[in-house]
Amino acid sequence: MKIGVFLYGLTGGGATRRVVTLIEGLLGHGHQIDLLVIEPRGPLFKKVKGLPLNLVPLGVPALGGWLKRRLRLRLVVPKLAAYLARNRLDVFLSGANHAHLPAVKAWQRAGRPCPLVLRLSNHITGALKVGRTWPKNWLNSLKLKTIKRLYPRADFWIGVCESILKDALALMPFPAERTAVIYNPLELEEIRQKAKEVPPHPWFQAKEVPLILGAGRLSPQKDFATLIRAFSLLRQKREARLVILGKGKQRRALWRLVKKLGLENCVSLPGFFENPWSFMARADVFVLSSRYEGLPGVLLEALAVGCPVVSTACFGGCAEVLANGRYGRLVPVGDYQALSEAILDTLDDPPPASFLQKRAEDFKVEKVVLDYLKVFESLVYGN
Repeated sequence: MKIGVFLYGLTGGGATRRVVTLIEGLLGHGHQIDLLVIEPRGPLFKKVKGLPLNLVPLGVPALGGWLKRRLRLRLVVPKLAAYLARNRLDVFLSGANHAHLPAVKAWQRAGRPCPLVLRLSNHITGALKVGRTWPKNWLNSLKLKTIKRLYPRADFWIGVCESILKDALALMPFPAERTAVIYNPLELEEIRQKAKEVPPHPWFQAKEVPLILGAGRLSPQKDFATLIRAFSLLRQKREARLVILGKGKQRRALWRLVKKLGLENCVSLPGFFENPWSFMARADVFVLSSRYEGLPGVLLEALAVGCPVVSTACFGGCAEVLANGRYGRLVPVGDYQALSEAILDTLDDPPPASFLQKRAEDFKVEKVVLDYLKVFESLVYGN
């Protein structure tokens, strides 16, 4: 099959990483992939260029290079439609929630030339309603109306976890028989191999005290401010250090909070790393403090290397990944006191690494790829 996959760009974010892993699996089964992106530059560009696929930078009109992402996603519709009209695809996969609205519009403009599959990568209600100011809520209410109008026009929905699919089906009418839950793929061999490398950070090279780790885009969604406050409480009871990997617009605000709490000597925000797994393998606890998530790949990756985890019970798939607390403690969103206690409890009584690693086996790439192919084949061949 010839499969088109659409994403905004080759960022190092979780959703993009999962789609690239899926693409590698599809290529391994002999399928042809056209990867359509607005912004080809990014941390995953080198990896993608090494794959036997057709990378198609769509771009936007001349002034688009400096425009905000939302506007670029609107401006790409004509170019994406032109590509779909010119090229014969068997299946068109929109890889993440941010891509779906332009994908549906372009697909319709091109005359619906092939089946369109939406990969629901994030919790719609959580993304649009959690922690928003009034103007943002008003804009998001308009966006939700557009989502309800356009998402049901696709041929098939794939939710990356049960809660995300249930949320979408509760928001708008869509036939349940044209949906499936397929978890995100984990490239376990690559993760565990790269986890053996030494992290380029002095605290992990000469470990002196317990290390708490967070990772993700420095944005309101990830709520690292709650993690920092939880860590401040923890420090009143135990020596420890906190490292948060990632970059984003909130870095300055987070560092101001670190300084306000007097934590400059025990908190580090070193930026983005292509290999977070080496950090996870040496951390004592990995913490996810998000307000909402899709199926959080960082939790799965931490489990894959045997790192104990603590997570918020937020909108999305965190509770599913951790089997409602079996594989890691769950706490309420925004509750830094409960988060601090859960981290301390995990430091005192960590689960066996082998127990956590076994859970990660449920997300192997091969099973996920075969599940996607079943959906694609049913759409193309009518099985």
